[in-house]
Amino acid sequence: MKKLPVIKRTKTISQQIFKILEDEILSGKYKPGDRLVEREIAERLGTSRIPVREALLSLEQCGLIVSTGANKKGREVIGIDRKEIIENYSIKEFIESYALQEKSLKKDKNFFNLLRKFIKEMEGLVKKGDLENYRKLNWRFHQEIAKSLDNQKLFAFFMEADKRTRWFQNLTLYRLRMKKSIQEHKNLIKICEEGNLKQIRDNVKRHYKQAVKFLLKNLNS
Repeated sequence: MKKLPVIKRTKTISQQIFKILEDEILSGKYKPGDRLVEREIAERLGTSRIPVREALLSLEQCGLIVSTGANKKGREVIGIDRKEIIENYSIKEFIESYALQEKSLKKDKNFFNLLRKFIKEMEGLVKKGDLENYRKLNWRFHQEIAKSLDNQKLFAFFMEADKRTRWFQNLTLYRLRMKKSIQEHKNLIKICEEGNLKQIRDNVKRHYKQAVKFLLKNLNS
């Protein structure tokens, strides 16, 4: 028998349901156009329909689902368009470029040594062919760059864009080019330590360009 998600009491029921459904959407379990039926979700999670309704409203406010039907009581997962892919990757590109330029100007050796530690761990995962854990570590690598600005609002923007780009990747079965990605990371750190601000921006842009190109190609296929 399939194990159901566990409902814990540390958060409100609706918050827990929201997190479960958000994870299921972002992982690709629910595809664009799939319906989320209040009654079915309540039965599956063993709750009443009221917290499910609240969770669905929150998902709608986050832009992951949309109301449908004549009475607007239906819910379905939104589609993804070209503009959204480009905009979310642009947010990540802008914030990471800004952060790396700041660290480059400050000549923050400890920060760049931390990034090198991530790269070394990623190289070990490449040898094992462990794509899933490589993905997770790669996300942490980029999140650490954004977090280094010590700006909560910018980091919140970054994390929301990062969440959406993971969704795009899951839906299109995007596979990271592990070895090439690692080399790009190494080159980026080298450029940062050399203090070439323009090259930092150019390299971050180039690093994400291939992902956008792949996703747009698969979106139209």
